[in-house]
Amino acid sequence: MDFIAGVATSIVAALFIYIFTSYLWPTFKNSVLYKGVRVDGTWEILESRGGTQKFVGKIRLNQTGSVVCGESARSKARDGKKSNRQFLYTGSIHANQVTLLFEDKKGVGFDVGSYLFIVQNDGNTMIGMATFHGKSENRIVSEPRILRKVLN
Repeated sequence: MDFIAGVATSIVAALFIYIFTSYLWPTFKNSVLYKGVRVDGTWEILESRGGTQKFVGKIRLNQTGSVVCGESARSKARDGKKSNRQFLYTGSIHANQVTLLFEDKKGVGFDVGSYLFIVQNDGNTMIGMATFHGKSENRIVSEPRILRKVLN
């Protein structure tokens, strides 16, 4: 009986350690101990074309520690025509670098890509690149993007 109780106790202890190290500690570390840059809020998406910056949509980011997720709506396509596309984002922030993977809300794998931004010293501007498969070019495209925080 003592042997069975010892095995059961060991299994329970191993399960507790697994749950603690896999879920509880990372969540606590990301939400309570994180002291880095905050990027949550609404940001304007700006594209640089022909030497000018054009507003093309907005992105809403939510941040829990170093984990970032969000949603965006684009009002203009890359060719300048009106658009109504929506994207979902998941990613992380390390130091002042924000890495986001995006996916069209139309469906899994329909249109995917990544954003890589550097948060500027003002905390209200991110400068980076968007990388995705350009359908019209039929190749991987990487274009500059600027995110500017919408101040409330």
